[in-house]
This record gives sequence, structure tokens and C-alpha cells, in this order.
Amino acid sequence: MLEQDSILWSSKEVSEALGKKIESSWYCTGLEFDSRKVKKGSIFFAFSGKKLDGHNFISDAVKLGAVAVIVHNSFISEKYNDKLIKVDDVYKSLLLLASYARKRINIKCNIIAITGSSGKTSTKEIIKSGLDNIGATYANPDSYNNHVGVPYSLVNMNRSSEFGIFEIGMNNANEIRKLSKLVKPNIVIITNVSEAHIGNFKSIKDVIKAKAEIFEGLIENGNILINRDFKYYNEIMEYSKNIKNINILTYGINDSANICLFNRQIIKGGQIITALIDKKKYKYNINIDGMHQAINSLAVLGVLLITKSNIEKGINNLYKSIIPAGRGNKHNLIIDSQKSLLIDDSYNANPSSVIASLKSLHEIAKNNRKVLILGEMGELGKFSLSLHKNLFSYLISTKINLVIFVGKNTKGLYDVSKSKIECTWAIDSEQVIKTGKMDIIKPMDAILVKGSRYMKMEVIVNYLIAKYKTKVAD
Repeated sequence: MLEQDSILWSSKEVSEALGKKIESSWYCTGLEFDSRKVKKGSIFFAFSGKKLDGHNFISDAVKLGAVAVIVHNSFISEKYNDKLIKVDDVYKSLLLLASYARKRINIKCNIIAITGSSGKTSTKEIIKSGLDNIGATYANPDSYNNHVGVPYSLVNMNRSSEFGIFEIGMNNANEIRKLSKLVKPNIVIITNVSEAHIGNFKSIKDVIKAKAEIFEGLIENGNILINRDFKYYNEIMEYSKNIKNINILTYGINDSANICLFNRQIIKGGQIITALIDKKKYKYNINIDGMHQAINSLAVLGVLLITKSNIEKGINNLYKSIIPAGRGNKHNLIIDSQKSLLIDDSYNANPSSVIASLKSLHEIAKNNRKVLILGEMGELGKFSLSLHKNLFSYLISTKINLVIFVGKNTKGLYDVSKSKIECTWAIDSEQVIKTGKMDIIKPMDAILVKGSRYMKMEVIVNYLIAKYKTKVAD
């Protein structure tokens, strides 16, 4: 017998949402499109992808306990017919369920949508840790922020949630608009806008316009919470002028921000932040490093203000934030019996996030040698060469001692850097390991691994962790 709190959907609700008659009666505890994640009580979506077809994994899903499987009308099977829900389009059925899920959410529930060129996941996780101390909070898992991840997150949100937090990402124009209108947030957060994905656009103006699409899903009397520091703040806010009855709150180091970073103290295991709101100071700890993360944490105070929550209670929980793997996680490496530090920021990279990570490395390393293992940044198109080369001045200003460049698009930056900085180059992460380039790492080094997702920089991270006796950094 399923506990009431674990029930997400009934067969009756799914039937209403999809407009399909369902003969059997059941309750659902979760919805999955990866058969390996199916548990007892799950609904399995048999998506047909470029590489894999979910219809080939229906047997696996049923064995793991799926109560229903959403399949394409053309699918024929003598097995499991009592579990099959046949539809014209499996993806559209996910959207229908997501839309239904949004409508049934309690009107008092605060729905938060976050976009930006970088910092979305960190900001989401920091906000979640704060709101967890206030009320029942749901947030999208990992970085599920695309056309599948956002509706997947919505359908898996418990209807009793008091707060819902959703990242919304993009690669192209007209993607954020659809997702924002699906989520219908009453709070929109923009962390920043930079040249990420600019290769898919004609100019930075088009990137700004695409990010501003998030405003279009904002409900009446909604709120915009936005970083006041980034270069294109004024340009993106132009798109908010046509939206009626909105409230705007800003945060950052900018003196004109409503929520201002007054002070930060770097400590072992994170930072102590002092924020200023209307001349009142709020002091709290976060367990992640870097000025960019200190600024991201200010968004929590904005959410607490907007939702009229207890600010002190919320910020007292921020030290518990859990940042997913590959986003600045620290590991101690023992090299020749001496401690070295590995910073795993391998999940993704764009110009603004690389710069932020370099500044953070500079702070963390102190007087130790600073080593950067940099994979190329993707989706920069015709701007790739110049945007990679632009990083050179930051390599110098942050006093990077050694760089291992990885990927063909870092070759130009390597050529510019090699006369000024000790560095080497490899075509991919596998070659870095096979050619022994990692042997130039020394005891007591502070090592940052960064690169775009497709560069598979986690291969290098895993190699380092496997080679040297490690433990999670204190």
C-alpha cells in the first residue's frame, strides 16, 4: 500500500490529462524516461531518441515495477497490454502532463524559474537549501533544464510543495519562451548573460533577447530578481518594460543593487557572507568558493524577501547546499605524500564561467602553484577563436603557473600563451592521459579542471582521483 505523500498521480488524473481512457486503476510515485531509474509505482515514457528507442526497454521498466508505460500508437506488443497507454506523440504526452501538473499546484505555492549563461544550478541549489528551512521545497534534479528536463521536473513535483524551483536553459532562440510558459513562475531569476551558446546566434543581442524570453511566462504581479552586475543588465531589462504589474529586485556588488554584497570572508570550507538590505546587515555561511558563488547566494535573500519568509531562518541553512558533481567540488590528492587540491569544475564551460573559476582558483590556491586543465568551450561558432584568446589576460591576472590546453579550439590560446606561461596542448582528454602530460603535476599544486560537456573533462578528474589516494577536501 502506497503512502499518501508518495503518490504523485492517479490513473484517473493521467487519463484526464492525456484524454485517454485507462481501464486499470493505479497510483503513480514517479515518472521516468530512463528505464534504469524506474521504481515500483513509476510511469515509464518510451521516448524514441537519435540513439536509443525507449520502446526497446519496456520489458526492463515493467520488471522494475512500472505501473504504466506511455508508448507510440504504432507500438504492437502481446505483452503488458494492460500497462500500455498509446498516444500519438510520447513527448507531447509529457507536455500535457506537465501542463496539468502546473494547474493543480496550490495557488499559494511559489514557483521560481532561473535562467542565465552560468550559475543556474548553483543558484538553484543554494536557494533550495534556504527554502528547505522554510517549507516543503522541490527543485529540478541535477541540471534538468531543457525541453525534456523541465516538463519532467514539473510532472515529478509533489502537489503539496510550497516552493518549486526550476532551471530553464537554452541552446537556441524560442526555447526558453516555451518552457517559461509551461512553468508559469511568479519569480524569475536571471543570474547573468554572456556569450554562452553565441555560436547559435548572430550576435550577443540575440542571446540577450533569447534569455529575456523567460519574462513571457511570468504570471501577473510576478517578480523579477536579477543580478545587477553583469554587462548586459540594461539591455535585458528593456524586454521587461512591456510586462505589466511586475516587481523588480536586484542583487550584486553594484551599489545600486537592492541586495548588496557588503563583505565576504574566505574561510576553510567556504565563505562568510555579509549582505546589506535597506541598511540592515545579514550574515551567513556558504560552503562553496568564489566571488561568483557569493553573488549567487544573494538571490536567496531576494526569494526570501519576495515570499515574505523568515530571512534569518532561511540563510541559517545555506551552509548545507549540495552542489552536483563537476561544479567546483574539491578533492584532496596525495602526491608524493604531500597534499594537493583538485577542483572539479568539469561539467561545463563558457567564457564567463571560466573567468569566474579562474578567479576562484586564484583565491583558493593562495601561494601554491596554480594548474589549469582547460578543455575547449563549445557553441561559440565564429566567435570561438577570439573568445578563447580573450582568456589569456585572465590567465595572466590570476597568475596561472601551468596550463594543459585540451581541444582544437584551445590551440590559438595555447599559441598566444606558450611564451608567457608554462603550458602544453592535447587534442582530447584521453590524449592528455595517454601521452603522460599529467606527469608535470607536482605535490601541493592547486588543480582546476574545466571544459565544455562534450570534452569529457571528467575523464581527467577520474584519472587523477584514481591515481592518487584521495578524500573529499575538508
